[in-house]
Amino acid sequence: MSAEAIQGYFVDGYRLLIEHAQISINNLSSVFNLVTVLDILLVLCIVSWLWVKIRHTALSRALPNFIILLLLFVVSKLLGLAAVAILSLGLMIVLLVAAILIYGTDLQKIVEGAFISQRAVDRIKTLSDADVNEFIRELSDTVGILAKLHIPSLLVVRVTKPVSRLIEQGTSLYTPFDRDFVIDTFSHRSKLSAGAMIIDRGLIVAAGSTLTVQSPKRFPFNLANPAIRQATTHWEALAIITSKGTDTVSLLYKNNTYAKLAPGSLERVLKSILLAK
Repeated sequence: MSAEAIQGYFVDGYRLLIEHAQISINNLSSVFNLVTVLDILLVLCIVSWLWVKIRHTALSRALPNFIILLLLFVVSKLLGLAAVAILSLGLMIVLLVAAILIYGTDLQKIVEGAFISQRAVDRIKTLSDADVNEFIRELSDTVGILAKLHIPSLLVVRVTKPVSRLIEQGTSLYTPFDRDFVIDTFSHRSKLSAGAMIIDRGLIVAAGSTLTVQSPKRFPFNLANPAIRQATTHWEALAIITSKGTDTVSLLYKNNTYAKLAPGSLERVLKSILLAK
């Protein structure tokens, strides 16, 4: 077979592929119309929502493979590659079935999460009319004990803006604020004490929160931690820190910093912030 014949074979094959795929320059506008753009945007929104829900679970490892198969399926459909389209579709089905069987627990949490979160939001609204002064006294007393015992702790309290994004970076709890529970959590240095405890209007909504999307290997409880400063400035939250080597308290809110705050003065500062919102 001559070189011209080989060249002609590939040229004819390419021309046939373009004609069969119907993606020539003349009909690109008909292929990528408004409906197609909306379809792509909808898929991107769904994928983004899934990533937010599963990025901290083992299920996140399967999502990139599914996206690759989905892109392969779309491209093969556009190019008219029926066998590749069928193969990629079959692999996507296999991957979905495997994900359901292997990561069933994570999927159950995702499905139930929406209902649990809605119930928790309703519960927070109910507790918002509670005695704020009593909560401040209990919070101050709890922090004072942590400081006296030299137990490192980090409590992030909602002031104005919602802290739902901070909750996602930790373990959801939605339990009433309890002094013994807080002290016990930070005393035993468990997973829940490795990050911030998020408090929203009388409820401990999460614990072990890293306050950021990326989970650092080490999360220090000090005023120099950029994640803590971002939470107090961007989310306008109140951060309360106790350290191992001192019985004083550090407090950070917006651009206001209270370093080496005596436990006796803590309640007064908390009232000035939480009652003035």
